[in-house]
Amino acid sequence: MARTWNAVLARLGVPTGDGRIIDPAGGSSRDLPLPLMWQELSDDGHGGSRVVGRIETLRIADGMVTATGSMLEDIPYSVTEQLEAGVVGPSVDLDDIEYVMDEAERLIITRWRVAGATLVSIPAFADVSLTLDPLPAEPVDEPEPSEDHMEEWLYASARPEALPPTDWFQRPDVDRLTPLTVTDTGRVFGHIAGWDTCHVGLPGCVTPPSSPTGYTYFHVAEQRTSDGATLPVGTLVAGPRHADAQLAFRAAQEHYDDPAAAVARVVAGEDEFGIWVAGWLLPGATAEALDVFRSSPVSGDWRRVGGALELIGVCSVNTPGFPVPRARVHFAAGAQRALIGSFGITPQQEKRIVEPALSPEQQEFRNAFQTWADARARWAWATAMTTED
Repeated sequence: MARTWNAVLARLGVPTGDGRIIDPAGGSSRDLPLPLMWQELSDDGHGGSRVVGRIETLRIADGMVTATGSMLEDIPYSVTEQLEAGVVGPSVDLDDIEYVMDEAERLIITRWRVAGATLVSIPAFADVSLTLDPLPAEPVDEPEPSEDHMEEWLYASARPEALPPTDWFQRPDVDRLTPLTVTDTGRVFGHIAGWDTCHVGLPGCVTPPSSPTGYTYFHVAEQRTSDGATLPVGTLVAGPRHADAQLAFRAAQEHYDDPAAAVARVVAGEDEFGIWVAGWLLPGATAEALDVFRSSPVSGDWRRVGGALELIGVCSVNTPGFPVPRARVHFAAGAQRALIGSFGITPQQEKRIVEPALSPEQQEFRNAFQTWADARARWAWATAMTTED
């Protein structure tokens, strides 16, 4: 199966490493599809490149040239390996060029047309990337039941509670930032980060990033539901620590791919409070993983994919980067009834002291008392000063 990809091919209006600037207003593109090439060995320009993929969509907007496409079937394995390791990036190929020199002797490309792109070891722009999309989840071959257990297997397969309902994976109905919560029925929901929360380990106030792809790089597994639907989901894990910050997207994602550490399958999304997840506790989760999951907060792992930070994993930790205040949620008959903030830092609203209204007589007495109290304080202060002298 051909791998698909998405990319930021060029930045517009900002200088390249060698001082060229592409004018955002002067761009166009040849008819699609366009070639995606790969330069195996460094050479002048993009010399010695070979075609390894197709550019199937291309967009020139918001200060960027972005694209999506697919790789060809018969390409060297090293192309995929280099992309997943993050050691090659795209360099856009332009033709129909017109340019001028500005006062700083920089070359300003005022007219240009995209003719393709080439994967090179040192792209002209530092902040570009081409990222392979996740492979579809592999189907799981379930063992055939023996004749002795056929009746038991059929009964278990027919039970509605054997699979979670689809609505467990929808946006949680909460009215504030809510920590990850597990109900008695195995439903999992809550926020993993709040928009207004600053990362505790970074200088300044770094807030969690929004996903431009709708959390595609987190939703790399599939979940069947009791209604017969199949949903793209991500996995919450309670085993490994965060992946090394220096790892590229693919290597970091594989760090969390440990079946023994998986505790929940969830859908991720965004609301006005932050990044939420919703799903269910896996029936096959180990007791050790469940103990860690229930007693520890969770923390997300974001990696740069296609020019933007994307969530690729969520794991249990001792100290999360974006802490969410702990809360207790009361359920009755499977429905949320109350949300009570407790244990840990909770948002505090400014309290207003409302004084009761006074009658004219009461207000007159209060003013007279205040005048007497002020005079008494001034007399006491003057007496103390005289005594010290």
